[in-house]
Amino acid sequence: MGLGLKIKLSVMMFLQYFVWGIWLPVLALHLGDNGLKLSNDSIGWIFSVGGFGSILGPFIIGQLADRFFATEKVLAASHFVGGILLILTAYLTSFWPIFLVLFIYSALYMPTMGLTNSITFRSLGESNQDAFPSIRLWGTLGWIAAGFFWTFYFGSATKIDAFKPLFDAIGNPTFRDCLRLAGVVSIVYSGYCLMLPHTPPVPVNKPAPAAEIGGHEGEATKAEPSAVLETLSLLKHRSFATLVFSAALIGIVLSFYFACEAPFLVDIGISETQTSAYMTIGQIAETVVMVLVPITVARLGVKQTMLLGAGMWALRFVLSMIGQPQWLMVVSIALHGFCFGFFFVVAQMYVDRAASGDIKASAQNLLIFIIYGIGQIVGSVLSGRLRETFSTKVDDKTITNWMMVWGGPLALTILAVLIFAVLFRDEEIKNKPAAEPDFASA
Repeated sequence: MGLGLKIKLSVMMFLQYFVWGIWLPVLALHLGDNGLKLSNDSIGWIFSVGGFGSILGPFIIGQLADRFFATEKVLAASHFVGGILLILTAYLTSFWPIFLVLFIYSALYMPTMGLTNSITFRSLGESNQDAFPSIRLWGTLGWIAAGFFWTFYFGSATKIDAFKPLFDAIGNPTFRDCLRLAGVVSIVYSGYCLMLPHTPPVPVNKPAPAAEIGGHEGEATKAEPSAVLETLSLLKHRSFATLVFSAALIGIVLSFYFACEAPFLVDIGISETQTSAYMTIGQIAETVVMVLVPITVARLGVKQTMLLGAGMWALRFVLSMIGQPQWLMVVSIALHGFCFGFFFVVAQMYVDRAASGDIKASAQNLLIFIIYGIGQIVGSVLSGRLRETFSTKVDDKTITNWMMVWGGPLALTILAVLIFAVLFRDEEIKNKPAAEPDFASA
């Protein structure tokens, strides 16, 4: 694997998550008491758009990338249109327009996470799969950089003389700028996508994988013309289905984190302008975890590594229910990085091993659909409902019983751990991708 290829893929991951990291952690502040003053229920539904968009987007865009167009071109088009939609959203002020535009945006953005995984795995080739965590690490660094960039933009940039003409032109920073900035970066990123390794669709008619999950080596077959249907057929295998169901539960929990963490930090005394930077603690921890992923999987196996990640998140919610002292709440954010690295990244590696060569984009997008689709819909609506139920208004200020709110994701995490521990088996992961062009030297 050449250094140039690794740099290209790493920059791709950096920009992919930089876009998301600018607006998602700050959106709740823009929609709530610090901006548009929408209700908690409305905010919960708006956060669910990623889930609704993920239901439609991943399978359609995954099918386009697997069967019709080069993946990097699909990625570029999605980010260009998505950037325009983010900028438009910044100027909307009521529930339904925001909901509908972000719904369309999410249908474009959510599948791109699966597409970047697919481009990376195919470009690395079979002999370099262990390099994935170190490349995906740059996505985490992109998210961290976005948090600090936002903090700089909102706080320090206005005090620098060189930036005064810019703010004279666009106005002083407001929370809606998280959408405007993300939109501009998304459009720039769309141009970079066209410079990524060429990743064309894999021909449909091909020999079967060397060894299907539960199948027999050397069988010949004709691939399903629909990459979506071929991907869904993987669900007949118990371990794959178990991973998907457990990922859905953890996806609900992940949505709780994004919808509730910023308001929670404000309630325990963190400045509204600093919440994005504090939330990057989870991603900073994730950078360490990414380095440990190949070692941990090699020594503990897929199952124990993923259980470790989910268990760390359960501990995180136990601490959040306690709610004090402030320094412990801040430090506990780091546990988010362990769950994301050990659970979600290892799940992505498992899915790549399970999927044959012509459905890798669709298989990755199935995971996106489950985590950010079903998981985000249920998690966003449920988090909004719990916050509404366990909050009261006192002198125009919302007081939330965070112990009750965080108890919801804790219960779901424990359920996911129990199901995964009982039903998942490492030894069922036997699939090798079908032969396909080697892009490792691109």
